[in-house]
Amino acid sequence: MPKFAGILEELIFESGKDHKTVAAELGISASCLTDYLKHDVLPSVSNLIKIADYFNRSTDFLLGREEDDKALTFKICPPFFERLEFLKKQYNCTSYKIYTQTEITKSRFYDWKNGKRVPTVENIIKLAEFFDCRVDFILGRES
Repeated sequence: MPKFAGILEELIFESGKDHKTVAAELGISASCLTDYLKHDVLPSVSNLIKIADYFNRSTDFLLGREEDDKALTFKICPPFFERLEFLKKQYNCTSYKIYTQTEITKSRFYDWKNGKRVPTVENIIKLAEFFDCRVDFILGRES
């Protein structure tokens, strides 16, 4: 996702720090941050949240899903399996409808539901598109 890399690069530049300093302050390796900047990989959900919190930005802004970076107050994310249950109730949706319409495998979905795994950023984006909401809402960072 080239938008993420470009936005991250700009935020690091605006901070006046080099990427090694930012990586150390984030608690991730410099090589990991370099991979993000080279468009090689998207971060894990936990690293995406660390980066968003570090720069006081929304995950949606970092992912290039919105232009305006509104000043928001973010909450600590609940465990994803709890958030998934909340989303199902909030949108009155079945598990079957979610995983079939998002083309997420049933086994992967149930691993999330049972707290065995957390989704990738790519799958969080699929869920945000399915529910027509922000990534930060899917993660529970905002109400």
